[in-house]
Amino acid sequence: MSSIFGRLFGSYLIVILITLATVHLAVSYLFADYYYAAREKEMLQEAENLAQSLAESDPEAADLVFGRNLNGTGRISERLAVLERRQIELGPYGRGPGRHNWLAAEESSRILAGEPAFSRRFLPSLEQDVLQVAVPIHRNGQVSGAVLIFAPVADLDATVAAVRRITLSAAAVAVFLAAGLSFWLSRSLSDPLREMSRVSVEMARGDFSRRVTVNRRDEVGQLAENLNHLAGSLDRSVGELAREKGKLESVVANMAEGVLAVDSKGRVILANAPARNTLSLGTDTADAVNQPVPVPELTALYNEVLATGDRRSTELELNGTSQSVQCSPLRHQDGTVFGAVAVLQDITALRELERMRRDFVANVSHELRTPLTAVQGIVEGLIDGVISEDDARERYLQVAHRETLRMNRLVQDLLDLAALEAGRTDWELHAVDIGDVLTRVETRLQANLAEKELTERSELPANLPPLLANENRLEQVLTNLIENAVRFSPPGGEILVTALKRPENRVTVAVQDRGPGIPPADLPHLWDRFYRVEKSRARDLGGTGLGLAIVKQIVEAQGGEVGVESTPGEGATFWFTLPVASEGDH
Repeated sequence: MSSIFGRLFGSYLIVILITLATVHLAVSYLFADYYYAAREKEMLQEAENLAQSLAESDPEAADLVFGRNLNGTGRISERLAVLERRQIELGPYGRGPGRHNWLAAEESSRILAGEPAFSRRFLPSLEQDVLQVAVPIHRNGQVSGAVLIFAPVADLDATVAAVRRITLSAAAVAVFLAAGLSFWLSRSLSDPLREMSRVSVEMARGDFSRRVTVNRRDEVGQLAENLNHLAGSLDRSVGELAREKGKLESVVANMAEGVLAVDSKGRVILANAPARNTLSLGTDTADAVNQPVPVPELTALYNEVLATGDRRSTELELNGTSQSVQCSPLRHQDGTVFGAVAVLQDITALRELERMRRDFVANVSHELRTPLTAVQGIVEGLIDGVISEDDARERYLQVAHRETLRMNRLVQDLLDLAALEAGRTDWELHAVDIGDVLTRVETRLQANLAEKELTERSELPANLPPLLANENRLEQVLTNLIENAVRFSPPGGEILVTALKRPENRVTVAVQDRGPGIPPADLPHLWDRFYRVEKSRARDLGGTGLGLAIVKQIVEAQGGEVGVESTPGEGATFWFTLPVASEGDH
C-alpha cells in the first residue's frame, strides 16, 4: 500500500466500508425502533377498537368475555386477554384464567387511571418475550376492565433480522460495486501520476524529449500539461546551456594559449590541450582533473591569487619554453573566491624574435663598423699626410673603394630583404628558361671563378620545361647560390648546377660545391639573416650574411621552397623548387 494507487484504493474502500456499516447499523436500529413503534400503534388501535366494542355490548355478554384468553384477533402469533376491574386492582397478584400474572403495578395504575399501558415482558404461559398493549374499558364513566393484546417479540425480531439481512446483502453488493468504482477511480488518478513520475525520472537523467499523455481536463491533466511545458522549457534551456557550454569548451580547447583552472585547494578543474602539453598533465582533460599543479612556481602563483583575490602575472620557463602567465581569481556571485584560472601564453617565439632583433642590430652594426673603420683610417691617413706615396695612396683608395662597395651591397641586401619580408613582391611571373638565366650568371661570375681556378658545370635535361618565375629574381637567386659556392669551394674545385623535373609538376634546381661542408647543428639556421657557420672566415671571404636569407624569401614568394643537404668534409648542396609554367604563361 506504499503506492498512491494502493493508498487511494484503500482509502476509498475504508470510507465506503465505514459508511455502509454505519448506514447498516443506523438503518437496522432505526427500522427496529420504527417497526416496534408501528406494531405498538397497530396493537393499540386494535385494543381500543375491541375495548370500545366491549363497552358498548350487553353487560352480560361482556361478562362472559372478561377473564377469557382468546386465541387472537385474526392475526398470527398474537394473543388476547380481557380483564375485569377486580383483576386489574389486584395488580401483580392478580390471576386471570390460567392463573397468569398479566399486569405489573405501574401498568395497573395506568389502566385504572384510564390510560393505555405498553410493556415488553416475559410471559411464563407463552414462555417467551412479548410486546403487550393494555387498553382500559370504560363503562358508565368508570374503568370496568381492560383489553390486553400480546405479540411475541421473536416474531418481531425475525422480521427485523430479515430486514437486516436484506440491508447487509445490499451493502455487500454496494461494497463490491463501490470497490470496482474505487479501483477505476484510483487507477485513473494513479496512472497519470505514475507516467509523470517516469517522465520526471527521465528528465532527471537528462532526457527532456519524453512527454506525458494528456487525456483529461481536471487538475491531474493540468499538472501533466504543466510537466510537459516544464520539460519543453528545460529542453530548450538545457540545450541553450549545452550549446553555450560547447562554444565555451570549443573556444578554450582551440585557444593557442594554455588555460589552466584550479579550485580553492589548488586541484585542477580545467585544462585545455596547450596547458596539458606544456605542463605534461596527460592527453585528456580527465587525466588532469583533480591533480595538483606539477610546477612549484605556478602553484605559488595560484596560492597568492587565492589568498589575495587579486590578479598576478609572471614569466616562467616550462619544459624548454618561455611562458607569460596571467592569473586571475574565480568568484561566485557573492564575490567569494572559489578558484583561480591562468592563461599561459607561449612567448618563446617572441623572445627568439627579440633575440634575433638584437642580433640583427649587433650584426648590422658590426658589418658596417668594419668597412667604416677601414675607410675612416684611410681618409684620416690621407688627411694627415701619413699616406704620401702615389702607389700607397692608390692602394689604400682601392681598399676604401672595396669597403664602400661592400657597405653598398650590405645596404642593398637589407633593403631587398626588408621589401621581401614586408610582402612587396608584385613581380610579374612568366615562363623562364633556366638555361638562359644560368648562362648569364656564369658570364657575370666568370672573374670570381677564374680567381680561384674553379670550374662551373651544369647538367640540365634537354626537355626541361620553363619555370614560372620572375626572370630577374631567379637570376638573383642563382647568383647568390653560386657566389656562396665560390666562396666556400677550395681552389681548383668544381661547382655543379643541376635541374630535375619532379612528378608534382615542379622543377628542382641544385647548386653543389666541394667545400668543407656544414655541421648538422647549423643546417636549420643557414637561412637566417647574418648567420655564418664560421663567422670570422666568412667575413674575410666578403659575404654579408644575407644572401641565403634573400634566396629563401624570393623562392617562397614565387610559390617554391628551399633546402640544403650537407655532410661535413664533403661539401654542400643548396636546392630550390619552382612550379613549371603552363601554356598560358608563355
